[in-house]
Amino acid sequence: MPDATGPGSLSSLRLANRRRLLGALPAGQAVSQAELARLTGLAPATISGLVRTLVDDGELVVRQGVANGRRSRLVERAPVRQRYGIGVDLGRTHVKVVAGAAPGEVLAESAVVLDGGLRPDTVLEVIGALAASVRQEAGLTTAQIAGVAVGVPAPIDTATGVVTETAILPALVGFPLRDEVARLLGRPVVVENDANLGALALARRAGAGRSVVFVKVGSGIGAGVAVGGELLRGDSGAAGEIGHLALDPALSVVCRCGRRGCLETVGSAESVRTALSSALRRDLALPEVLGLIGDGHPVAVHVLEDAGELLGRGLGWLAMILNPADIALGGPLLAAGDAWLGPVRQGFRRAVLPGVAERTRISISPLGEGTEAVGALVASLSAGE
Repeated sequence: MPDATGPGSLSSLRLANRRRLLGALPAGQAVSQAELARLTGLAPATISGLVRTLVDDGELVVRQGVANGRRSRLVERAPVRQRYGIGVDLGRTHVKVVAGAAPGEVLAESAVVLDGGLRPDTVLEVIGALAASVRQEAGLTTAQIAGVAVGVPAPIDTATGVVTETAILPALVGFPLRDEVARLLGRPVVVENDANLGALALARRAGAGRSVVFVKVGSGIGAGVAVGGELLRGDSGAAGEIGHLALDPALSVVCRCGRRGCLETVGSAESVRTALSSALRRDLALPEVLGLIGDGHPVAVHVLEDAGELLGRGLGWLAMILNPADIALGGPLLAAGDAWLGPVRQGFRRAVLPGVAERTRISISPLGEGTEAVGALVASLSAGE
């Protein structure tokens, strides 16, 4: 049976036709539906259906006028209005959903921990419940939501919204996440790598022309790169997966990708938790680890410093290729503050040329733990375009 939601499906065709119509409509001008059919090459019946939908969505307005000497229904863009969206930050163990307005203003947010991990059925159930909750809290109707963006900690095929890398997020590989969330919420959806969304949020703050890298350091390590406000995704969506740089193949720890020496095995938040648990001979949760670091426990601080310096070396490799102006860090180790940031900067300085070290700013993300969610909100506002 053919896929009803894939790239060749009716839903994909309708979205493509919607974009074609909006792209063909002259800015600041009203044209007849017959003229739109000529401009787009779409059938008049298709144009009529699209216009009705876009009027309901608030994208177009229709008024009576004169075209080619005859009375006609004229179509034009609706006046600029406030646009709202929903952003979803989907982590390996959590879901965070925000509702807000351009350019990334959060009006409501809610989050839950996923005890059972990222199973598709659980993910959809939680996203549906949280999206309804934040939309209602923000006082928005479904029709006011321009779109939804979902951030996922894995490489994404942006054409299909499907996770592509089995070693990073195996439970969601091949699952039509974009189409299922669109069906669930009834709005256009984009799916993007979560670190890319973090970079998008920071690029919006940094302004035009600056190159920005956002590095999410959690159970894995991923980097989002934005140059001049545009994301760098790479040919297969795997740009920025620096957690699987082979920092030192002689290291004994085996990564979940099957190789040894990957950066995430020594520089991630999970690697800090694992190393400290081993050193203290008891299984520690990450909040306990952060508490020990905050209390200045000497072993905890030493483990953090080692991980931070190795992370800095990995960022140095990235900087020598991309030469960004800013590298901003995110993830749970933000709570450690300068105790983490100092070693990261030190490792970075040792890995790059002096001029690169001098000109590259490494900092904690100014958006804190909400960086990815704000990026998702920014991306959601263009989901239907």
